[in-house]
Amino acid sequence: MTISEWLAEARTRIDALDAELVAVRFFAPGDSALGGAGVDRSWLAAHGEDEISEDLAILANEVAARRASGEPLAYIFEFKEFYGRKFKVSPEVLIPRPETEGLIELVRGLDLSEKPKFLEIGTGGGCIAVTLAAEFPRAKVVATDVSEGALEMARENNATLGAGVEFYRGDLLEDLPDDSGGFDVLVANLPYVDEEWEWLDKRTLDFEPKLALYAEDGGLALYKKLILQMKARGEGFAKYILFEADPCQHEALIQFAGEQGFSLVKAEGFGMVFRGV
Repeated sequence: MTISEWLAEARTRIDALDAELVAVRFFAPGDSALGGAGVDRSWLAAHGEDEISEDLAILANEVAARRASGEPLAYIFEFKEFYGRKFKVSPEVLIPRPETEGLIELVRGLDLSEKPKFLEIGTGGGCIAVTLAAEFPRAKVVATDVSEGALEMARENNATLGAGVEFYRGDLLEDLPDDSGGFDVLVANLPYVDEEWEWLDKRTLDFEPKLALYAEDGGLALYKKLILQMKARGEGFAKYILFEADPCQHEALIQFAGEQGFSLVKAEGFGMVFRGV
């Protein structure tokens, strides 16, 4: 069987891009990132008539079958690219989405000190916190999560990429020391999915941790809780607050934050920037 023949058959079972990702993973030499530049279509085109071994075809077919069942390739391959870096992922953590990279871009556009201090709430696998530490080498980055399993993955990514993030287990701000504060930026990509949304692809989402996906009150329960906790911390706790939420939720979240004294600076894509009280 040639690579082209395998691809033609695989595309009848899974998405064409997914088939190419599997082909690159098993048939191309060396390692490849999952998504984006990792899919070398020119290599596939140039080597389409290459014969593949029966053993490799079996392994690729096993992965294609798992993907056809709905299991995300990121969990099968155990990594996902985020902001140009390779992060390990597992079913303990949410798979990083391209829209979340917009939060990093929003941070870049802020007026920050020379040695900024960042706090991420709900870090999951650590993609945002580790990326901020890597992109702002003089920054201090602190990150928390309620899940010990997620924190283990975040610490592993932190060590692999040499980012120097400080991790703490805690429920939003409840377990942070009382004297913590003075952050340039608090960033949070908390669970915001409403299970009642009709457009959800639950066949795929069912593989991801529900704790990291779903929230009550139209998906905004945890954000509202965090906003109230920040207000209780008082003036100066964080200069800027960045949230990710579905655009359909922005109006309600902006209204609630405004009622608590937080003013909107910018909304772009899935991200929102607020000025702290």
